[in-house]
Amino acid sequence: MAAYPSDNVLVARANELHRTSIVIDTEAPVFTSQMMFTPAMKALAAQMLADGKSRAAVKFALGEKLFDEIRDDAEVRKSYLDFWERSGVTAASSSIYDVGHPWTAWEESLRELSTATKMAAELGDTIRPALCAADIETAHSSGKRTVIHNLQNTDPLDEQLDRLDVLYGMGVRIVQVTYNLRNRFGDGCLERRDGGLSRFGQALVLKLNECGILIDLSHSSDQTVLDAVEASSRPVACTHTSARALSSHARGKPDNVLRAVAEKGGYIGILLVPFFILPPAGDPRAQALGLGPGNATLETMIDHVLHVIDVAGTDAVGIGTDWSKPFQDALRVGSDRTGLATRSQTAGFDWVGWRPEDRYSRDVYTAGFESWDQWPNITAALLGRGLSEQIVSKIIGGNFLRVFGEACG
Repeated sequence: MAAYPSDNVLVARANELHRTSIVIDTEAPVFTSQMMFTPAMKALAAQMLADGKSRAAVKFALGEKLFDEIRDDAEVRKSYLDFWERSGVTAASSSIYDVGHPWTAWEESLRELSTATKMAAELGDTIRPALCAADIETAHSSGKRTVIHNLQNTDPLDEQLDRLDVLYGMGVRIVQVTYNLRNRFGDGCLERRDGGLSRFGQALVLKLNECGILIDLSHSSDQTVLDAVEASSRPVACTHTSARALSSHARGKPDNVLRAVAEKGGYIGILLVPFFILPPAGDPRAQALGLGPGNATLETMIDHVLHVIDVAGTDAVGIGTDWSKPFQDALRVGSDRTGLATRSQTAGFDWVGWRPEDRYSRDVYTAGFESWDQWPNITAALLGRGLSEQIVSKIIGGNFLRVFGEACG
């Protein structure tokens, strides 16, 4: 097992590789509200949760608060930019919308896009939106950073595919066909039955190809992924997923799906969410990992990377962390901090869709990645498993850059 992050040699090699290579997190914490937390943001979250506000309301308010602090406080602005600098990440894919009440999704998306646009304008050219692969390359060569706006759900489109033209014009370059549950375009990974892509979903795929928006299938069902691979004229991506063969989790992808995405020239980003990469309790593999229930390490994640390499090759795999532990902690409510902020509940139903067997928890962690600025630990751990710097460079950014260029120009 690699000796990270205490192995200074590995960390030094990782930081140097970040300096010379393009590094892309294909599902990073939302750059307006989930990356760095100031004391004022923590206090605001606690007050809003005590007042019974929803997760969506808290997330939006935190984004507005961080924008205000970056605009008005030079120290906060410096701390935020230093946070990015420590990460060594060139481009971070940031979600404008993931899941909520379907009937409010369009308004929420426009509201979040407005905050993201203000934030990018306030930061000037230091952290700029990436509209194509060349923007990422230019940012890297000039020592700048970029954000790729994504939608993790197509609920905001309703039945109006021309909304994609609006979103494209506002900078969105990645759209996920479904979240966990069924929508009008296809089935998600937690649905009771897997009917795959709908006929309207096929029209969506063609429209995304036409617009030059990368198709994301991370939360989609197995058949929806396979159908989208067949329907798309461009490579597709699972920007933040895992290998189901190792975790037995519905959010992971089975080997035949991983191969299909890779054979299309696509991309598979491995995430760091503990309950998506660990096998269930009682599984002999879980006991062999040596940590408490629900906790993972970077080694756990790298096992998934190596599995995808075995199944799909070194040109398909990357990293989409999908995990902001400080943000998860901020959403714990109640005097004992054990409650959970709601995200999209209506009477008797939660639109997020997690089931008991999905092991969702805000209490768990991935050792070595307690906050997003520890990204170099991921690279150090990859190097520590014996992967060459050439392959690691592809994993931490090169593979996605190729797919992003082929899908978006």
